[in-house]
Amino acid sequence: MANAVITSNYAGNAALPYVAPAILSGDTIANGYVEVLENVRYKANLRKFDGVALQAAGCEFSNSAGSLTLTDVVLTTTALQVNEQVCNKDLRTAWEANQMRGQSSNSPADFQAFAAQYVAAKVAEGVERNLWQGNYAFDDGGTDGTYDSFDGICNLIVAGTPGHEDLLTGATTSSTILGRLKTLSADIPDVLAGDPDTKLFMSRAMKQLYFTALAGTTELTFHAAEAANFFNGYEIITPGGMPNDTFIFSKKENLYFGTDLLTDHIEAAVLNLMGVTGDDVTRIIMKFSAGVQIVDLGSLAVARRSS
Repeated sequence: MANAVITSNYAGNAALPYVAPAILSGDTIANGYVEVLENVRYKANLRKFDGVALQAAGCEFSNSAGSLTLTDVVLTTTALQVNEQVCNKDLRTAWEANQMRGQSSNSPADFQAFAAQYVAAKVAEGVERNLWQGNYAFDDGGTDGTYDSFDGICNLIVAGTPGHEDLLTGATTSSTILGRLKTLSADIPDVLAGDPDTKLFMSRAMKQLYFTALAGTTELTFHAAEAANFFNGYEIITPGGMPNDTFIFSKKENLYFGTDLLTDHIEAAVLNLMGVTGDDVTRIIMKFSAGVQIVDLGSLAVARRSS
């Protein structure tokens, strides 16, 4: 296993605390943008009812007017892991040297805490991206290898060939976004039309284009700032992992994420192997599972770039 690369050299005292680069948080799960199932052991069935009908009143029970049906879809999770390690020898020649004692010393406690937090945050970022974009290429409707840990919501939509789908040509711009959203909103299922629980999902970059388009139609920019949170009365949701050039009308209760671990509170195991195997390394280990599913593909509408 390769060690983490440490490029700094020890010259004086360490500038604590450790600082991580800007990290995208697990936005979707933390904010409840989709339903979350905890403790999923590989598979979970998502059930839905359909078929209730009204009929003329009578003295006897009659089910001739229609039947209540129960169907389900399966949410399958993918087993994932993180295996990283840092050579303690490298730490002794870096800024951490002042906190370590001798050639057999363990990695500093504050470094271990930071490493666990950093890895956990990066995993949350990966889950967020895969939740929406896993095996999905927003620019051609196919798949790519950028995020491939598990199939995301957008990939499931493409594979399911939904009935309410608009294929877009070329990248979305501030000049085209209003027209594209109007076309899509005119094609949403009846179950979504006018419902206050219906949300419009788009990326943060697309919302910025939407804001720019609105600012060009009003005299005061703050009017656009307020309006940019809604489109035709539907609240706009911008998950951190949402791909560009993809717009989805759906209710949150139609979109599910499953895991065997609360992914927005992931804890990483940090093991120092000096006293166990004699290896002069500190390892960061994490194992969990993750997956998504759409309950009813007919209860959403999507516009996505196909070329």
